[in-house]
Amino acid sequence: MDSIIDSLFQLSLSTSSGVQILLFAISALFVVIAALLLAHRNDLGWWALIMAVFSGPIISAMKYDLYALFYGVPLLLLAIFGLWRFSRFELKGKFIRMVTRTPLTATSVVGLLAGVILLVALHFNVFLFNGSYLSATPEVWAMYVSDAVIFASFVLIARGVRSGWLLLAAGAISYVVSPMLGMLGLYVFTALAALYGWYQWRALPAPAQPEPSEEEIALEAAAKAALDKLNSADDK
Repeated sequence: MDSIIDSLFQLSLSTSSGVQILLFAISALFVVIAALLLAHRNDLGWWALIMAVFSGPIISAMKYDLYALFYGVPLLLLAIFGLWRFSRFELKGKFIRMVTRTPLTATSVVGLLAGVILLVALHFNVFLFNGSYLSATPEVWAMYVSDAVIFASFVLIARGVRSGWLLLAAGAISYVVSPMLGMLGLYVFTALAALYGWYQWRALPAPAQPEPSEEEIALEAAAKAALDKLNSADDK
C-alpha cells in the first residue's frame, strides 16, 4: 500500500509532508464526489464538500499548523452556505433539488473575484504579514489561486449559476502544475465532473414568477377601475 501511495504521490506516509499530501488527495477526491452529486442537483453533494474541507484543510491545520484554520474555517463556511442556499430550491424526493437557472451578473463576477483574492490571502495566513509570500514560487501561487477558484465556483453552483461549472473545470485544469501523478489524476477527474455538471444543467428552468398576493390583486383592480372612470369622464 505504501509503495502504491509513494508511486502516485512521490511521498512516504512516514513523513509529515506525506501525510499532508495524502489528506489533500482525500480532500480532492471528496470534491470530485461533490461535483458528481451536485451535477444531479443532489443535496448530498454539499455534505461531500464539507467532508472535503474537513479531511483536508481542517484536519491538516489541527494536526500541523493551527494558523491554517484561517483558510480552513472560511472554506467550511462556504460549504455550509452552499448547503443552505441549495435548500432554498424546491425539494423533489429525498435529496434532489429543483434548481432554477440564475444568470451570471456583473455583481456576481466582482464578488467572485473578491472572494478568490480573499481566499488566496487567507491561504498565506501569517506569511501575508511578514512578507514571506513575496518569495513564494509561481507554482505555489498557481496552486493557491486554483484552489481558491475551485472552492469559489461552488458559490455560483449553489445559486444555480451554470457558469460555475466552467469555473470549476478551469480551476481544476490549472492545477496541472502538480508533479504528482495521483494529484494530477484527481484534478483531471474534477475537470471532467465539472464539464459533466455543466452538461447536466443545460436545461435548467427559469425561476417561476411569484403569484400576486390578494392585496396586489385588489390594488390592481382599484387602479384599473379608477382609470376606467377617468376615461369615461373624458368621453363625456
